[in-house]
Amino acid sequence: MGIRARSFDLFEDLHSALGKLDRQGLLRSHVPTWRLMSKLIMALSGRTGWQGTLAAREYQASELGRFNGDTFLAELMPLPARGISIWPYESLFPTRSDYEANVRPGRIRRLRSEISAFKPPFVICYGKGNWDFHKEIFDDVTFRSELDDEILVGLSGGSTILLLPTLSYYLMMTNLISKIAGLFGPNQQSV
Repeated sequence: MGIRARSFDLFEDLHSALGKLDRQGLLRSHVPTWRLMSKLIMALSGRTGWQGTLAAREYQASELGRFNGDTFLAELMPLPARGISIWPYESLFPTRSDYEANVRPGRIRRLRSEISAFKPPFVICYGKGNWDFHKEIFDDVTFRSELDDEILVGLSGGSTILLLPTLSYYLMMTNLISKIAGLFGPNQQSV
């Protein structure tokens, strides 16, 4: 394990994690995934003004991924890479396939355990290419298609699980966030 990895706890507040990386500036920077997640969470909780950039930036900076907050951020596969064809961790795992085979089963078990223990109202998983692995986390859940097959939805122990195709501006437009919030937010139209 590298020195940088040893400086982190099993669970980290987003602010403290970025502080350990000397990257606190990211809290207010445009990080598309975090910005869209902020908008989605605000919409699901019924906050007005969630569509606005300033509101999403403020939520991202002050509420997203905080220990005392309503969100917990986790990655199925935590080592970042700039693309599927780039693998910068040969010293840890010779190939991406080795990494996935060695790490993914434990991550699935860990996420399943944490979600089962804490029973959050919503679990949001994104990345359509990972939907089969996300479904393994919720191995006792039957998912149904919603919004013309754009998303999958499941229920487990009081949690609504949403499998989203991506968190990119090209596919996760304001209109789709509005539709998701309409189905599952405080003013839901149907479930």
